[in-house]
Amino acid sequence: MKTEKSLVNIPTLTVLAIATIVSIYSGLPAQAQESGKACRVTDPTGTPLNARLQPNGKVVNRLKNGRTVYAQSISTDNQGKPWVLVAIKNQGTYKIMGYVLREFVSCY
Repeated sequence: MKTEKSLVNIPTLTVLAIATIVSIYSGLPAQAQESGKACRVTDPTGTPLNARLQPNGKVVNRLKNGRTVYAQSISTDNQGKPWVLVAIKNQGTYKIMGYVLREFVSCY
């Protein structure tokens, strides 16, 4: 008779270590260190702007037109298009939302 191993038998320390590794490699940092330069989402299509894990990468968030975001850094994709890593302010902290095309945010 074949028996299955239960996750309950895994030591708590192992579960915590796995959770830490998953959070480290999940993609975007959870929180920004600084507010960055203030910008506003100005997507001319009127639809929410896709925020991505990396330039031209998987969509991880959507930002409404007019939303204030804070530029953290600028990168370029393999076609030379500029992308901005943006954060939003939420209850006094800055949360990273993802990369957006630079042409769809107006910074001031």
